[in-house]
Amino acid sequence: MTLRLGVIVPCRNERAVIARKLANLARLTWPAGEHRVVIVDDGSDDGTRDVARDALGPWPEAAPRADVIVNDVRPGKAGAITAGLAALGDTVDVVVLTDADVVFDDDALGLVARAFEASAALGMACGSQRFIESLGSDGRPLTHDGAPPAPAPGTYDIWTSVVRARESRSGRLFSVHGQLLAWRRALALQPTPGLAADDLDLMLQVREAGADIVKLDDALFYEVKTPDGPARRDQSIRRARAYVQLVARRPFPTPRDRAERQQFAFYRRAPLAAPWLALLGALAIPATAGLVTGRLDIAIVTAMLLGLTIVFVPPLRRLAKLLIVIAEATRLERRGTLADRWEMARS
Repeated sequence: MTLRLGVIVPCRNERAVIARKLANLARLTWPAGEHRVVIVDDGSDDGTRDVARDALGPWPEAAPRADVIVNDVRPGKAGAITAGLAALGDTVDVVVLTDADVVFDDDALGLVARAFEASAALGMACGSQRFIESLGSDGRPLTHDGAPPAPAPGTYDIWTSVVRARESRSGRLFSVHGQLLAWRRALALQPTPGLAADDLDLMLQVREAGADIVKLDDALFYEVKTPDGPARRDQSIRRARAYVQLVARRPFPTPRDRAERQQFAFYRRAPLAAPWLALLGALAIPATAGLVTGRLDIAIVTAMLLGLTIVFVPPLRRLAKLLIVIAEATRLERRGTLADRWEMARS
């Protein structure tokens, strides 16, 4: 049986990108069947809803039915997703959650449908992220001048992609991509109100159900990398705060075996402990040098050399920035919980 897909696009002030998103969805190679697209406006005040409705004016007849609705559940992304699920009802077999600022490769949704058709054990699948420098406005995964996009991955992106690949092979992917996230409608997932990390929350619900979760290597989506500066830092801190919030407020499922127990323990403790472990390690190096030589000046020089190495060696400098972001996110989340509404400045 051909699976029916229901795509949900939550929006909060996405006027600059929503027309491109709809153009991308309209031009995809959809699998055979009756599919749905639901754009959920989460209280935008920039005209997002009107732009989306205008973009549906020339909507191709061959494309799936598309609707623009208003989040009438509760403000925030969790409410918007819930409203989208209610609009889809039981008319779809697989729900696809995506963001307004990303575009899919032509056959991404076809690959999603085929993955669920091929494995009854599969409960959730996510696409593969490609960070790029720019995107055109016509919905194609190309730059403004029509050229193939230039990759722009960072060291952290490369490292996490390796981890995701290893976890996916066992069907126990943890760090799913919320920009292209699909799950079986029969699992009846519902996002938890107040949790900003909605993708990880939904992933844990699938783990509770005992179903497999994988990353589809060829189901690509493209996202413009936020340039270095205050916007990138704000984005990084918010994502880190969402993770801190999830670990503090969301119970993890009971592990099914030793491997899952170790995985959950790692994700609960390692990321949040990393800044303090790194700080202790950095302090231990000059302290050890001073103790071994019995000279304070050697300890001071060692500390200075270590600091210069971190500043001038790019991988170490990027790691230090990441650890600072995690520490700052932990501090901010202790002072007040993060809202589950994410709004990014778009260009």
